[in-house]
Amino acid sequence: MPNTAPLNNVTAATRREKTIEVSVNAPVMTLPAVLVLVAAAMHAPVPAYAAAGLEILILLGGLALWWLPYLAGVTVPWATAGTGETWAQLHARTYAKTIIVLPRIGDRPRPSLEHMILHALLLAAATVTLVYALSI
Repeated sequence: MPNTAPLNNVTAATRREKTIEVSVNAPVMTLPAVLVLVAAAMHAPVPAYAAAGLEILILLGGLALWWLPYLAGVTVPWATAGTGETWAQLHARTYAKTIIVLPRIGDRPRPSLEHMILHALLLAAATVTLVYALSI
């Protein structure tokens, strides 16, 4: 995982956290691209529709993880799975020193700029993938 601090939290994350993040997120984020390649090779829209659906699910998960705590003060159950910390504690330890452009809402954790960019890219990818699937 590249260190692009202060955009991401790589320097503050533990080795275990980095390993878990890569082992979970790499396959999940790679699968839609593989499905688009399969759709292109087969000239079939179904894998592209599946890729768009996965991208939308990934986006919804990211929005729930980052935006529910910020806007509604609600933390999703998987936010800190296995860490023994609350989302507020994990955020303070790992994301507080990243670039954050949103105003504070009380003491709620705020989405980092890195994740705001990622969410926009996921939305764009899902849109482009869906348009591609419709064109096959």
